[in-house]
Amino acid sequence: MGKNSNTRRNRQLNGGKVVLNIWQRLTRILVFFSFLGLSVLVFSVFAPEWNKLQAMDEENAQLKKKLESLKIERNQRLKDEVHTSNDIEYLEIVARDKLNLQMPGEVIFRIQR
Repeated sequence: MGKNSNTRRNRQLNGGKVVLNIWQRLTRILVFFSFLGLSVLVFSVFAPEWNKLQAMDEENAQLKKKLESLKIERNQRLKDEVHTSNDIEYLEIVARDKLNLQMPGEVIFRIQR
């Protein structure tokens, strides 16, 4: 009962303001610096991981761009291959060169290197 009456008396003497004693102030300062220290510790542990994650995200974006360009290049090569495989002149050149075929009355001379 004495503690409550002392608090009321202190409030009345100080115009309704709550006055903290030295131990309460030190406790609050200790809590503040503990929180600050814990925050610094957490930041120091997770900051390098965050930087690694950012670097991996950038690398991932670059690899996605490269993948898209390779897909476009592959599609272009497939279109070229389909076009050349259906081209009669190209097929004649390949047949003459690889299969040693010749037209009637034609003589082929091969030069060995």
